[in-house]
Amino acid sequence: MNGKKMQQAETITLLDKGCEFQGKLSFEGVVRIDGVFQGEIFSQDHLIIGEGARVEAVIHVGRLEVGGHFKGKIVARELLIVHSTGKIEGEIQTKEIEAHHGAVVDGKLDMSNLRNASMSATSSSAVAASPGVQAHLDV
Repeated sequence: MNGKKMQQAETITLLDKGCEFQGKLSFEGVVRIDGVFQGEIFSQDHLIIGEGARVEAVIHVGRLEVGGHFKGKIVARELLIVHSTGKIEGEIQTKEIEAHHGAVVDGKLDMSNLRNASMSATSSSAVAASPGVQAHLDV
């Protein structure tokens, strides 16, 4: 880093409320979707599905935050955060998951593949859920 401060990545809103898109998306940095998206999303970085957004997709990202409605398949290599307004239906593969009070997660959760790859680093619990989180998980 040569003594320089690392700048925080700026969030880019790709689809604002009222916008709809169907197709494939790949990006770098932090991208936020507040509209309707159908298709595939690929990135090593951070995707935010905002409150009120509707996404039906196959997602492969480093970090994912869900505040809207998601249906499909998720691979979040580092972390999946489900906010209180978030609802997920589908298959989830992640290393860690954090679900806030009011979040809804309905589907299959697989943490073994991504967790086993980094088990030597930590032995702490990877699931954090607040009281009131609705969940139906086939683990």
